[in-house]
Amino acid sequence: MLYAVIMAGGQGTRLWPVSRKKLPKQLQRLASNKSLIQETYDRLSPIFPDDRIVVSTTPEYASEIKMQLPQIPEKNYVLEPFANGNAAACGLVSAVLNERDKDSSAVFLPADHAIKNAEQFQNILEFADRLISDYPNHIITIGIEPTKPDTGLGYIQIGKELDVEEDNLRAFKVKRFVEKPSLDRAKRYVSSWQYLWNAGMFVWRTDHILDLFNSYMPETKKVLDRIVGHWDKDDREVVLAAEYDKTENTSVDYGIMEKTKDILVVPGDFGWSDIGSWGTLFELLAEINDARVISRGHHLSCNDENCLVFANDKLVATVGLEDTVVIDTEDALLICNRHKAHQVKDLLTQLKEQNKEEYL
Repeated sequence: MLYAVIMAGGQGTRLWPVSRKKLPKQLQRLASNKSLIQETYDRLSPIFPDDRIVVSTTPEYASEIKMQLPQIPEKNYVLEPFANGNAAACGLVSAVLNERDKDSSAVFLPADHAIKNAEQFQNILEFADRLISDYPNHIITIGIEPTKPDTGLGYIQIGKELDVEEDNLRAFKVKRFVEKPSLDRAKRYVSSWQYLWNAGMFVWRTDHILDLFNSYMPETKKVLDRIVGHWDKDDREVVLAAEYDKTENTSVDYGIMEKTKDILVVPGDFGWSDIGSWGTLFELLAEINDARVISRGHHLSCNDENCLVFANDKLVATVGLEDTVVIDTEDALLICNRHKAHQVKDLLTQLKEQNKEEYL
């Protein structure tokens, strides 16, 4: 039985000042009139009943998510007491699902991605479900066919193709995962046709991933065992508070993926964007709207080119801007070059150093 897990505990720091600790990007309406997490649910609901959709998040976001996704059963919210790297979060959800269903598999999906072709995405999830039944001792990742050299994404080098082609969907063995490359290296990756973008989408049997935790993150596995033993008891929160900070703070890529050899990748081409910065959001919206100036709110534009402007009630007027992002919120104004929008994260470091926590 395949479950869909929406990973919704991140903060989306590169989309400051809209994305904040109190209301991160997955809970915001950025690409449409629905929030990113609602869009994620809408892509899943045609092939997953609500009782097989699970949300992984922290208590600070749970109430807002429950308001946005009231369809999800209460028992399907797996709350880690605080964010401690996605390896621990993935391990906790896998352990909880395995306790409920020893034959369970799960696909883990970030809550903050945009996907244009939902039907093609759903076809790939169903293909991955069939694939994990045939290769139960493997992890399956969904790789994105790159459209350009991108230094902000990790890459997956593909190896030998499996004899499993179905409706033009294919699967390959994974040679290796590569961290964010230099521009020259990213250009070589894209031109070689041997690399896919790593979108952080994984499918695995819950019993198999727990075996891998036991092999590669044994201390975290012991903690998960203690927590799950109390999951359906009255003292769950007490045990979580006492034990969770003993999990290893790392990503599932570092903790598991780079240490195991049995990984398959399914290439996908379904109009994917991670909305990792204001620059990538501009590119997405510019393509959707066939426009070179994207604006929201009370905005007047004169001779601007390739700009993204988010205004509010106050009039924001721009003249002759090019490749510029302007984000106006109630208490902060961001102006930056859209090609350098990924550096917004560095501003948050400065805010922390200057003890301006109210802006985070």
